[in-house]
Amino acid sequence: MRDFPAGSEYAPRAVKRVVLIVLDGLRPDAIGAFGLRHVGELARRGATSMRATTVSPSVTVACMASLLTGVTPDAHGVRRPRSLIERRPRGLVPLPRALGEAAVRCEAYLTSFPVLLRPLAGRLARAVHLETHFVARDARRIVDRALPRLRAMTDGFVLMHWPDGDDAGHAHGWMSPQYGMAARRMDEAMGAVIEAIAPFEREDTLLIATADHGGGGVDPRDHDSAHPTDRTIPLILAGGAIAPAALREPVSLLDIAPTVLWALGGAIPATYHGRPLTEIFRREAAAA
Repeated sequence: MRDFPAGSEYAPRAVKRVVLIVLDGLRPDAIGAFGLRHVGELARRGATSMRATTVSPSVTVACMASLLTGVTPDAHGVRRPRSLIERRPRGLVPLPRALGEAAVRCEAYLTSFPVLLRPLAGRLARAVHLETHFVARDARRIVDRALPRLRAMTDGFVLMHWPDGDDAGHAHGWMSPQYGMAARRMDEAMGAVIEAIAPFEREDTLLIATADHGGGGVDPRDHDSAHPTDRTIPLILAGGAIAPAALREPVSLLDIAPTVLWALGGAIPATYHGRPLTEIFRREAAAA
């Protein structure tokens, strides 16, 4: 496949809507170990890596901040939950802001927060220019809330974060039976998303499934280490405009933001640390 440079005439003008799903704490080996049928089908029919890497520290708040700003924690400064209330570095361009400049509507359906943290969560959402719905603590209820929007959307960007895997991993251990049940719940929710947006049948749709981190590398109930099991994540991009293939490595969480912008016709900020995965798009769809 040819590597289409960002900004070239081969930009995928057919893509109008992107759905990005973060399956919190989903290890790549859990997909086969627990028979995740829908995620597995995405991997087979999409552009996929089971050896993508996340950022350091491999904790959710740092990973999600990197996902939404396109830079490492050293650049955005969010390394622990308490750092959310500290002063942020200037000069960052959050993904939703960059999409907004391209007239792309951005929404998120996320985990609910305790009452005392909701004002902080709201400020964070506004800081990254994201219309956010804080819904529930499980994937299926988050998806149920998002389904009307998913079925109706003809363009735009929707982000969902599903906490089930991370919650079960911390409580019972990664790859435990309880973790397996949580992974299957997320897989069932993925099935509902696939049914709602029909990504394989539509060249205007890009569905991205990934994890923020792995888990169980050093501590069976944690993921904050340099161990490859904590830092390795699945990354799957699927849709009618995507050529099924193994992603060209190395590939990382930081490549998601520039890829979303490139797919939707936005300008990629010079501050971003990743690369747009332009090689995954079919030339015939890109030139449509």
